[in-house]
Amino acid sequence: MEKKILIIEDSEEIRDFIKTCLETEYSILEAANGLTGWEIAVNELPDLIVTDVMMPEMDGKQFCYNLKNDERTSHIPVIMLTAKVEVEDQIEGLEQGADVYLTKPFNIYLLKTYINNLIKSKEVLRHKYSQKLFFEPLDIEIGTVDKKFMERLMRLVEDNLEKSEFGVLDLSKELGMSKSVLYKKFDALVKIPIAEFLKSMRLKRAAVILANDKLNVSEVAWKVGFNDPKYFGREFKKMFGKSPSEYITDTRS
Repeated sequence: MEKKILIIEDSEEIRDFIKTCLETEYSILEAANGLTGWEIAVNELPDLIVTDVMMPEMDGKQFCYNLKNDERTSHIPVIMLTAKVEVEDQIEGLEQGADVYLTKPFNIYLLKTYINNLIKSKEVLRHKYSQKLFFEPLDIEIGTVDKKFMERLMRLVEDNLEKSEFGVLDLSKELGMSKSVLYKKFDALVKIPIAEFLKSMRLKRAAVILANDKLNVSEVAWKVGFNDPKYFGREFKKMFGKSPSEYITDTRS
């Protein structure tokens, strides 16, 4: 899928120049000020944002601070462009959460290299996080806001595993974001569809119950939100390589 980049720049000439240089490789979104950029960022969740610092409505530093402190958008890398060359300004920009601070006039090839590297780094982390999420607790190093988001999400899932009707829509309501934003946010952090993640959480809980409680397979299926024991059995075998009955025999003996 083509990566999506949001360019926020009040100079139409500079914005068009960046767009022209990037549009053969990326899908481009545009905004002429920070406030419009913020609205686009929250709704579209682009893969990366290139923003100017000095802009009307909302400047780049405030925009970056808002972005990095909001659960919906905290994972998005930001490249700041500015005419300010003072070290203090660069430090302030980085402290607001910018991943790269690039002074104008900038070299377009340098900008493209930063974009490519940031997107590749995010993909590596996404792959690592996907593996950790299946096999280990949330101990991977990610941003504080993203970590808190994932911990809250997992608590909500664990607290509602017995409810067969509890799905992605219910989860999005509990998290206070739209279903489409939740899909995009989760996909940006983890290479697993969120519906598959919910199912895997139910199956892992089932494995613990099967190994430790004296319940039959149907009772365990219902306890983790599966209304159909046969479907539960098929999905359990896909994940663990053995049927629930075989799992009981192996773990309770």
